[in-house]
Amino acid sequence: MFSLKSKISGIGAYLPETVVTTNELMHEVNSRKFGVPESFLERASGIVQRRFSDDQESISYQAVQASMVAIRDAGIDPKDLDWVLFCGIHRDLYEPSQAHDIQSKLGAINASALDVSNACIGLLNGLQIASAFIKSGSAENVLVCTGERPSALTKEIMRQLRVSNDKQIFKKLLGAFTVGDAGGAFVVSKSNNQEGCIYDKFLTASEYKDLCYIKSSDKGVEFEMKMTELSSVMIDLHKRLINQTYESTGWTPNTVDRIYCHQIGAKPHKKLSKVSKQPVEKLPKTYDMFGNLTSATFAVNMCLNPPKKGEKVLLLGAGSGATVSQSAFQF
Repeated sequence: MFSLKSKISGIGAYLPETVVTTNELMHEVNSRKFGVPESFLERASGIVQRRFSDDQESISYQAVQASMVAIRDAGIDPKDLDWVLFCGIHRDLYEPSQAHDIQSKLGAINASALDVSNACIGLLNGLQIASAFIKSGSAENVLVCTGERPSALTKEIMRQLRVSNDKQIFKKLLGAFTVGDAGGAFVVSKSNNQEGCIYDKFLTASEYKDLCYIKSSDKGVEFEMKMTELSSVMIDLHKRLINQTYESTGWTPNTVDRIYCHQIGAKPHKKLSKVSKQPVEKLPKTYDMFGNLTSATFAVNMCLNPPKKGEKVLLLGAGSGATVSQSAFQF
């Protein structure tokens, strides 16, 4: 019973249609009044554009759309699901859990529902929890999903910057312009062969929790993302894990076929290729056309650039807090 293995049997994504360029955002807040050219952020991050959802594309809607794709990809019926895990940062409602709304809309009448939240790495925590359910024998199919609307934060920060001329405040809030909206989902199922998750490791360094935060106060929404410092911490934490990952899996950089990593921008992406000892071509990118998709990143990337049967794949996750993860899957 406890020798069961889990695998990703279905992958799904949803991307809103509305495209917003980085230069448009910089123009909208009149970045030049802060002494910053409109082209700066695109050149610095490599993020050309992202998608913004409209009023009809709620968090639940995006998660449900992505989930339906993943369920079809897995070749199962929603009634075959034992659990629905929602792993996003943002929510349409706080009670009951967002997962209950998604379970109801999918018609997953046999599934229990639960929310999991851990910033951008939440979906990978969901994979870990789903794997534990599978390995314990308490589930055969688990839906791990998310829907994200960080554009709501972007619009709030734009409002704040329109009434400010302080360059330091502009630098503090600039990270809000790097994100995009999306839905993402995985179906995790019992594996009867060599396919599946063979290794995963999470590492949390909470002394860096103040490098990126969103909170409410009597002044409204407070936000800060120290992008350079946070990226440096994430890279250092991955360096601490990568040799252990190769040793534990028995894989080498030459035998790994593909690496999916969290997408912050061009520079961190290139640094992760060096940390993992891989050519950057082995790390599919989504940051340029979709920005930082927060918790939806991995599902969107793997849906757009699907792993092939037989491939050895690493997932290098990251989230503010700070937490990183490294997981190995045989497809």
